Amino acid sequence: MTQAVRRRRSSRLVFAALAAVLALLATACSDGHHDLRAQPSAGWSSYGGNGANANFAYPQIPEDLHLSWTRPAGGRMLAQVAINSGGDVASTSQAPAGCDFQVLDPRSGRKNFCKRLGNESAINTAFYDQLGQPYIGKPGQFFAYSSGGAIRWRLRTEGLGLSAKSAGPGRVLIATTGGQVMLVNAQTGKLAAPQKRLRPKPTASDPTAGVDECVDGGPECAIAAPPAVDVAAKRAFLNVFPNGAKNSQLTALTYVDAAGEEKVDTLWTADLGGGMAGPASLSADGKTAYAFGRDSKLYAVDASNGRVRWSHRLDDAGFSTLSVAPDGTIVPAGSLGSPLTILHDDGDHVTEVARRDDVASAGVGTQTTAGTVWTVVREGADQQLVLTEFDTKTGKTKRSLPLPDASGFSTGVAVSATGQLVVSVTGGTVYFFDRRP
Repeated sequence: MTQAVRRRRSSRLVFAALAAVLALLATACSDGHHDLRAQPSAGWSSYGGNGANANFAYPQIPEDLHLSWTRPAGGRMLAQVAINSGGDVASTSQAPAGCDFQVLDPRSGRKNFCKRLGNESAINTAFYDQLGQPYIGKPGQFFAYSSGGAIRWRLRTEGLGLSAKSAGPGRVLIATTGGQVMLVNAQTGKLAAPQKRLRPKPTASDPTAGVDECVDGGPECAIAAPPAVDVAAKRAFLNVFPNGAKNSQLTALTYVDAAGEEKVDTLWTADLGGGMAGPASLSADGKTAYAFGRDSKLYAVDASNGRVRWSHRLDDAGFSTLSVAPDGTIVPAGSLGSPLTILHDDGDHVTEVARRDDVASAGVGTQTTAGTVWTVVREGADQQLVLTEFDTKTGKTKRSLPLPDASGFSTGVAVSATGQLVVSVTGGTVYFFDRRP
């Protein structure tokens, strides 16, 4: 072999090796577009913390929590934040201009990226997959973003696509204010099964039509709240206002039929007193769906057939949501200033475990494996908002953390995969609590 041939072959080998390295680097550094079967992120992956809307967290909360940073959202906040496995915080707001959807770095609250979705999207919490990629809707379109904010895919919707839920590996369930329920391939954005319409296709071309009624569950909003999803049973539970009906109903759907084919279909409907208010929540075993009626009662419903197991009268429906632990402990979110009430589901009835009439609640709480609930309350003559931990067996206060300059009420307490707490308030501020350095 001549020296010239050796040089040419050596050059080709070097070039091939370099090309392989560059291809590997490009793959490693690519932002999103991973061909993986999406699943919920560790952390607070969606509205209610998980598919069940349980507002329950397994990570241990540090004993030395302190306020690490705050960040203005740009406008009034109406929804919980979401937190991915890396601690990034996604929030929405009614910012009058500029970004109203932002993703914040957990170390300082610095903005990783932000988007303008429109004020209607302020009722939404993003869904995070295991790669830290957020999914969220605006009127007329639903987006899957990469972790850096690039659009991976978009899907046309009738109305606003509400906070999405995982429906199993590679599947996302999206319900819209226009009455659509869609099972979507999380990688491509294509429908994995024919959509289910729970109301006839809207005649109005305006995708914002009826969205303003969703907060109060008005008749122009076909689906007023995010679904609760039981992935093991392949079921979803929604607050649906049928076309022409007098009241909204708790509606259960299946999204895989008896033959194993992906198909969205109605399983049962249940009429609650005066209609349903807020989203459904599920017990840890998926056997019970909890929902609030407009008659100020909390209902426990058999998830397999819609039969009411028990109902319990509250002072009022309040925020129409709750926290439920795997052991059956329930902390409903009462209206502003209502007492802290702790209940326990005993199967065919419910028991009041504790009640604190001296506590003025200000939002939905989150229970933890420590047997406590973290919730925001109002204290003192100036009605200061304070993040407080209560024992769920006795109702006793364990610790309190002030929320400086907070106004309004809390939209929820989110917990990261490592036990950090993030509180959002309607006044438009995000508060991030972490262990002391």
